[in-house]
Amino acid sequence: MRETITGADLRQWFDRKYDKPAREAFCKLIERASQSAQESLQRVAGTLNRWFEPIVRYIRHRYTNGMTEGFNNKIKLIQRMAYGLRNEHNRRKRILAWCGQP
Repeated sequence: MRETITGADLRQWFDRKYDKPAREAFCKLIERASQSAQESLQRVAGTLNRWFEPIVRYIRHRYTNGMTEGFNNKIKLIQRMAYGLRNEHNRRKRILAWCGQP
């Protein structure tokens, strides 16, 4: 009989703080997902396999570049709104104002 993967399984894996136990548990999680009867879980297992190293790296270091990506997205938005304006000084001030810098 095949096992199912629950949200509690994912939470237990995610809460691990050390590299080796996280790697071992992650491998078991991928194995369980790949043996699942549900095709969607098998696809998830493939995705987790492809992203294995970045995910384990996140567990080890616990930081992302999400804030940087958010700032980059905000800057692109401001630049699109200011399309055609040539004053670099005003554009820089607008970016700093929108991103929370005085």
